Amino acid sequence: MRKRHATLIAALLTLGAAALADHRVDGQIGKGQLGQINQLAIGAGDTLCALENNGKVTLFNPDGSLAATLDTGMKNTTAIAVAPNGNLHVFSTLSKAKKVKVGARMRTVQIPIGVECGIFDAAGKKLGTSTFENLKSAKAAHIVGDTLIVADIAQRTLIFMDLETGKETARIKKGLRLCCGMFDFCKAPDNTVAVSNLGAFKLQRFDLNGKLLNEFGRRGRGIDDFQGCCNPVSAGYLPDGRIVTVEKEPTRVKIYDADGTNAKQIEGVEELVKGCEFIPSVVDSKGNIYLAANGKGYIVKCVPDTAKE
Repeated sequence: MRKRHATLIAALLTLGAAALADHRVDGQIGKGQLGQINQLAIGAGDTLCALENNGKVTLFNPDGSLAATLDTGMKNTTAIAVAPNGNLHVFSTLSKAKKVKVGARMRTVQIPIGVECGIFDAAGKKLGTSTFENLKSAKAAHIVGDTLIVADIAQRTLIFMDLETGKETARIKKGLRLCCGMFDFCKAPDNTVAVSNLGAFKLQRFDLNGKLLNEFGRRGRGIDDFQGCCNPVSAGYLPDGRIVTVEKEPTRVKIYDADGTNAKQIEGVEELVKGCEFIPSVVDSKGNIYLAANGKGYIVKCVPDTAKE
């Protein structure tokens, strides 16, 4: 009986070890240099770009050292995208004050009314400014080829536009179940994008015409499932096509096979946020994963663990 019990424990331990991802936590970046982090992006030469709400963009070299700090002069900066030529597109959500009744009291709230985009070269020189009549907010943004894609949380819509003209080419609204004020997506293989449809507990991949190509995920407590009230909050693709997903409350970072199966968890990742808060994430060309502890003002780096290869 004891022998059978010991065998069962050994099997469970082996199963647990097999469920661990081939990445490890490598340390923190930007501690003492960053405030509230809204979004992350990868710039030229795998430079890590951290965007704060106050218009500040901080650039870090791949080794984690400070490369440069850019003050955009913009307010309420909520999204950042990097063009193929290395230019930084920084998005500010414009708003106006409005009084609303909450219970027996009147409160003043900020209502999103539009988006402004400042364009900067890699050295921080401002090249121009754009505005978009079809956007009310910008929660996340990416540039894929000559297409600019923006997650508009105010309209609960993913909007595709021509990068040069700003003309809308497609949009996705149906089926998006957004909650907790979060709306994120990432670049995916073959000029596609993947939306963290957190209220539906799915990661969904679309082409640039807004057509759903594939999806995976369901609500649950298992390693392959997405937990809590709404997850995943962000995601990314490793160079080999595997998928990184990020969950909050509690923080859980997993790596799936390219088809969305066989999830493995990265061990040792701390609790990055409290409650229903966004965790910005990004993956560079070497497969390094960056996770923003946005309220704590630093970035956690996870690197491929060569010892597990």
